Amino acid sequence: MPTYRINFNRTADTSVYAAGDVIGSATAAGGAVLTFPGMGGARDNIIITDADLLINLTAVTSGMTSFRLHLYDVTPPGNLGDNAAWDLPAGDQASYLGYIDLGTPVDVGSSLFVQQLQINKMLRMGIGTSLFAYLVTNGGFTPASGTTFYLRIGAVWV
Repeated sequence: MPTYRINFNRTADTSVYAAGDVIGSATAAGGAVLTFPGMGGARDNIIITDADLLINLTAVTSGMTSFRLHLYDVTPPGNLGDNAAWDLPAGDQASYLGYIDLGTPVDVGSSLFVQQLQINKMLRMGIGTSLFAYLVTNGGFTPASGTTFYLRIGAVWV
């Protein structure tokens, strides 16, 4: 079973996130799009089996609740940046594959961590081999500047 792990540093600011905001590495258009390369072959079916999120913080931030990972088969045409309100506009609907709820991270000492097991979400890859995503917060909170986020997705090809 292949595992795909990416990481990014969120923007170097402490601008408050509202519930439903996208978390990313830049506020510029497209600065919040995450890319998981090599998730499958073009037009292949895959099953996402599990996912986890590790955040390089030593305590859960006040107001931080759960996270959701919205999935796409191409770079989302909406090109959202960090702290933008997530939306599914008409131009993104054809490439939208649904979402994975990641849950609420817990303090595990020097980091925050949350995992979802037995997701079993079947997807059909688009014309490429990468899966694209937006990480969205379900609760409003004030982030630490430049925090590193690590996302891992486990998948099998079917």
